[in-house]
Amino acid sequence: MSIVEPPGHLGGLDLSRCNTPELADLLDERDLLGYGPLIDGTLTERDEQRVRIAKFLAEHPEGTPLKHVVSYAVKGVSPEQCERVEGSDADYQFAYRFVNDLAEPEEPYVRTSEPSGVLMVTPTLRLLDLITEGITQTANSDDLLYDREFLRNRLSLVDSVDNRLRDLLVDGFTSYLNRIEDYRLLFDVLLVDRNGGESTRRMTKRYKTRFNDKGRISKQFARFNDALEYGYEHAENAVLCTLTTDPKQQDSLLDGIESINENFNRLLSYFDSDPSTKADTRNEGTVGWRPELDDEVTGRPRERPEYIKALEFTEKGYPHLHVLFFDVPTRDEDGMPWLCDKPELSAKWADYGQAKIVDTYPLVYRDDLDELEPEFQSDEGFVDWYRFGDHDHSEEWIRNRTQAHELIEFGDDTDEMESTAGAYLGKYLSVTFGSLLDATESFEESNDQERDAFADKAATWKLALYWATNRRFWSCSREITEGIKPNEHTRDPDVREAVRWCSLDSVKNACETPIRDDLARRQWDDLDDLEAAIERAISEVEQPEVRSTLPEESSHRAVIDYLGAYAVWDMPSGSAGPQPRDLETVECETQNDGELSVVNRENDPPIVDEMC
Repeated sequence: MSIVEPPGHLGGLDLSRCNTPELADLLDERDLLGYGPLIDGTLTERDEQRVRIAKFLAEHPEGTPLKHVVSYAVKGVSPEQCERVEGSDADYQFAYRFVNDLAEPEEPYVRTSEPSGVLMVTPTLRLLDLITEGITQTANSDDLLYDREFLRNRLSLVDSVDNRLRDLLVDGFTSYLNRIEDYRLLFDVLLVDRNGGESTRRMTKRYKTRFNDKGRISKQFARFNDALEYGYEHAENAVLCTLTTDPKQQDSLLDGIESINENFNRLLSYFDSDPSTKADTRNEGTVGWRPELDDEVTGRPRERPEYIKALEFTEKGYPHLHVLFFDVPTRDEDGMPWLCDKPELSAKWADYGQAKIVDTYPLVYRDDLDELEPEFQSDEGFVDWYRFGDHDHSEEWIRNRTQAHELIEFGDDTDEMESTAGAYLGKYLSVTFGSLLDATESFEESNDQERDAFADKAATWKLALYWATNRRFWSCSREITEGIKPNEHTRDPDVREAVRWCSLDSVKNACETPIRDDLARRQWDDLDDLEAAIERAISEVEQPEVRSTLPEESSHRAVIDYLGAYAVWDMPSGSAGPQPRDLETVECETQNDGELSVVNRENDPPIVDEMC
């Protein structure tokens, strides 16, 4: 479908530089897509439309009618060419729901209003931040080789990381961190007061990414711990699985890194399939899986377990996954958590082109670890099923089983304490996030020696691998992601109760049932028409009498126009200066013609000539 560009939008972002896969990944990370990237890296049609809607809204900081969003971003035609853009239209309903998703968080990506009965959608600074992150990651020159591109090219030519490549990774990554520390995002903010008076201020915002934003780094590690807590509350057992990469089966190290998540998704699909003609190896009396019995038996769970997944790199740069699967089926014989027969898992993982070496460790949840010996690092968690599970196996059987695992070993020889799966999985992540926090702290100082000290950290080249290949440190399944979403109304209970009864959302929710009952009694040819009528009726509940019970609206309205990312020394004269806040007013002198100088510093800095 060809997309028609809207005529003459006001200011906004140059979205020709916005990388769609990058933006899709950012939206997926914030749970704003439906399915997210598929196994082959593509998006469903509706997810492609969600990405286009986000771009379209960011390109119109002055606000745009929802009908125009539907016409241009979803249908791909001008409003005049649309047969209908109204509540009963499926595309309109889809866009309406997605806009509601964007407006829902405590710090919303858009705000909606209905002046003169027209539903208007206006992007907030948070959506502009999201879009600019997609833009600034995108190369737009064929003439220069940039840090990230250069390193990706090197990774595509080798099968492991040597000392020379480690140095290049550190140099490229620290160059990137140094550069973005000196960047500012520049905005023009139009303020309109209640009396219609207008004033324009120029403002800047620090350039923040997941590699230099201390708050975002800490939040990611906190979300990991929240995901573990979710597992504690909802699962009785687990299996810790390690999936490795064999460089001999890969075209290059880059290919191994980029394929591992894709192949993990293929493995999940394999787990989820249910071949009814094959016997289940968990059942007592069924023989274990062997290659010659592949058409007769299988140990796959026949469902898709919830999981937490961490990506790690070995000292040679080989990627491998540690995956904590929750609530897996158990073996009839003794109740052992049984994700899949290890030989079957190994064969399937090798068939995908990753490696034959895998490991699976059965775990059980215990909330009395403080009462067990030897001492544990926490009071609750998932621990070794062999030693702490409910079974009647002998001590010799337990000892042989615990020693049979090639890749996973619980316990810490340094302090002689037992380890939980969460501590095992989090040990690497805590080092990773700790290194990132050290990086942000070092760049907050002006002392060059402290910056040099960061560059010498052993983990820096591994951080650079995440950056160069655009990989996440960890992720979890969709149900866990939904389960650990922060409560948007974490207020004092008494205040929360008072606000609940006088908020517009509560009034609309209270009205939904009688509205639905009343409209459902009427005759409808199409259920979509009924749902659209219900949505319209609920949206019309907001009347002046209802609004009078709410606090007065802000006395100012702001329209934010993104101008670009500038190095501080390239900012128009007078724009730099101290940066005590993330967003602050700056005074700016323009050129004689009133225009800002065009500075292309959106990309990673070029590699020095000797590296090219």
